[in-house]
Amino acid sequence: MLAVGVAVSAQPVASALPLGATPPRTQASVQVQNGPRLATPNADEPRPALSLSKLYLGHWVLHHGAPGDAARVEQMIRFSDDRIASELDARYPQAIDETADWFGLPNTHRNGFWGNSVTSANDLTRFLDATRSDPVAAPMFRGMETAAPVAADGYRQDYGTATVPGVTGTKFGWSDDRRSVHATASIAPGVVLAANTYGTREAHTADVHAALPAGLPQLPGAPSGQLSIDLGSSAIPAVSGAELKARLACHDPYNLRAGIVDAWLIPVQIADAIPAC
Repeated sequence: MLAVGVAVSAQPVASALPLGATPPRTQASVQVQNGPRLATPNADEPRPALSLSKLYLGHWVLHHGAPGDAARVEQMIRFSDDRIASELDARYPQAIDETADWFGLPNTHRNGFWGNSVTSANDLTRFLDATRSDPVAAPMFRGMETAAPVAADGYRQDYGTATVPGVTGTKFGWSDDRRSVHATASIAPGVVLAANTYGTREAHTADVHAALPAGLPQLPGAPSGQLSIDLGSSAIPAVSGAELKARLACHDPYNLRAGIVDAWLIPVQIADAIPAC
């Protein structure tokens, strides 16, 4: 792994486009790192959390659960494994509600069982933005970054926010009938996003793209979305620490990249020296 020890700074204001129009069946939220949150008017509405509640459960177990239980979180996220979730939820019934209290998620509640949980798109982006640089939470994000094409129950994980260009990891959720409700939450360099749709996976994906007609908002940087490190009168093209971590994912089995801060700016020359996954 490449170590970068140079501190650089970026302007704190991000440029971003507003969310496009979406029907009321869908709520969406986008949080730009150190920047604005963009959301549909209904993004605080509590909705079925589906398997996205496994993010809240998994985070708590990684911080407070027994080592053997913490070791199961990554697989639970990667395969959206209901069996693991039910076993962890039974062992730690306080996990989801305590996570909601800790991160100030007013629309997130367990309601007696992980599968009965509700949350909102704004709660999800607030949570993901607050935790993505937490090294203890790395297995949770690794599970999102390596989401299996097919979940433990046979459902394909290939829709919603995962289809937005630039996304590097996603947690998927769907109702038991595989038609009534779909939800996704994703991470990308400098951005987290979440959406929930009362409808099919196709409706969910279409509404996500309607909300983001120009793609993901851009981090602070040069025009056309290119980040740069300003050195007097010159500028060095750069990538964010979050993007560097995404490039390192398949080369870093011990998750040493967790020590890289998402907001760091890394010269493109260094990032391009990393072999493609």
